[in-house]
Amino acid sequence: MAARAPHQLTEDVKLLQKVVIVHKGKVLLLQRDPDSATRPEKWDLPGGNSEWPAEEKLGSRGLHQEDVAREIKEETGITVLPGHFTLDKMVYFDTTFFNDVFTVLTGWMVELPHDFDTDLVVLSEEHTTYEWAEFDDAREYDFDFAKEFIVPMIRTTQDSFSD
Repeated sequence: MAARAPHQLTEDVKLLQKVVIVHKGKVLLLQRDPDSATRPEKWDLPGGNSEWPAEEKLGSRGLHQEDVAREIKEETGITVLPGHFTLDKMVYFDTTFFNDVFTVLTGWMVELPHDFDTDLVVLSEEHTTYEWAEFDDAREYDFDFAKEFIVPMIRTTQDSFSD
């Protein structure tokens, strides 16, 4: 049996969660580090691959919520309560099979409070810079192959604000 690759739930399955963070009609975009294993120097949304919890949490629902909230905090310094990530905040869902790994891909939406200080974003070592981009402009950034799922996430989030 092959060993589980880092950032996979099992040797054959991974859960990738990305988040469209919105503040005053702008989307937070992060630029990946030049040494990143995938998509170096390309733009991205906060989030990442989930991992099984270190210890079992029997009867715990919403482990994905804790995981995506942790990713946001680690990558941006922004605190979002785990309970935020309910189905009404999901803006994307898809599955894919690539390199013998089945990937479940989810996209979430977060709107920050009006008084949030956008200068307080603190990046992890995974990213070199960030920008707050208008919805239409955000869809034009270079996400490389991730454009296939990031652009629909941004578009769906934008549509939810125009309803």
